[in-house]
Amino acid sequence: MQRRVILTGVAVVAMAAAGMWWSQSKTDGGKPAGGTAAQGSPGAEKRPVPVVLAPVTRQPVDLKLTTIGTAQPVATVAVRARIDSLIEQVHFTEGQEVQAGDLLFTLDDRSLRAQLAQAEANQERDRAQLEKSRSDVTRYAELVRQNAAPRQQYDTAVATANALEGTIKANQAAIESARTALSFTKIIAPMSARTGEVTVKPGASVRAGDATALVTLTQLRPIQVSFRVAERNLPGLRQAMAQGTVRVAAQVPGDTATPPEQGTLVFIDSQVEQQSGTVLAKAEFTNSNTRLWPGQFVDVTAILRTDADALTVPVEAVQASQKGPFVYVIDTDGKAQMHPVTVARLTDGLAVLTGGVKEGDRVVRDGASRLIPGSAVVESGAKAPSASSGS
Repeated sequence: MQRRVILTGVAVVAMAAAGMWWSQSKTDGGKPAGGTAAQGSPGAEKRPVPVVLAPVTRQPVDLKLTTIGTAQPVATVAVRARIDSLIEQVHFTEGQEVQAGDLLFTLDDRSLRAQLAQAEANQERDRAQLEKSRSDVTRYAELVRQNAAPRQQYDTAVATANALEGTIKANQAAIESARTALSFTKIIAPMSARTGEVTVKPGASVRAGDATALVTLTQLRPIQVSFRVAERNLPGLRQAMAQGTVRVAAQVPGDTATPPEQGTLVFIDSQVEQQSGTVLAKAEFTNSNTRLWPGQFVDVTAILRTDADALTVPVEAVQASQKGPFVYVIDTDGKAQMHPVTVARLTDGLAVLTGGVKEGDRVVRDGASRLIPGSAVVESGAKAPSASSGS
């Protein structure tokens, strides 16, 4: 009896399970439970992935060396007085740009003019005495020849004349010295430059030994930018300089609206600084619009060479994998194929390649994260084929 009850229960459970299977089959349209229309649709598997494409091109690409530099003047001159005097007049204003030869200061010259006049007067007096002495020499020479005067008088006249000739030379030196000192009362600009702070005013006393400069002149055009290069880049920089002019660009940070200033490399230091492992280099710029200011930090780019026929793709097209960099190249069937590449360098948004692709290939620039090798793609903006047409 008990066994019959158990068999009856088993039969009821089997019938209930069969009924649930039949009901589920009707609901799923005859497909096995657990499957979905999306998973079973062959059209969904062939739907193209929208991507942005870019061509592989050959073009000139510069090999650049970028670093940070500091603008510094080619020359800075501290203007000081060379004589003791008073400031009579200042002929410029602070911050003014002056040209070489422009008058900066006028000093009181009255005492120096008096010294010059005295030296010139002494010269005239001694010249007159020299003329008289020369006449005495001629006269005593004739008298001695006639035995009418002692030889001693002749010798004395000759000695006097010689002494006066020496005095004339000393007087001439005194005149030149006075004229030189007088010229120091006109202080002129030794170069074209921008003036700094003026430390004196008219009437102020100045001395030749004063430590404080009257004004400091800073040359702005041309100007130099000094920067340091890593030791590993020194051979390339030297080779570029040996082959010709090395172009250098300097960009003022924050001034992106204006193109960088263009200059040339003019100096590489003779030794590497061991502590930092860098070498000092300098580039010179015309700085015609005075964008570069002494002491200013600037972004420096030195162009070591130009590869005229470099194979390039956008840097976004290069993907990373455990086996190295690669790009997705679109084949003739419109499918993405993985191509390993060798990247020589990255510059200005471009990846310079040495292999793996050829000119004219189309690579995926955007959308590569949604691809696997063999994925069908459609260029973004183009109409993708329908699922029915792809089945």
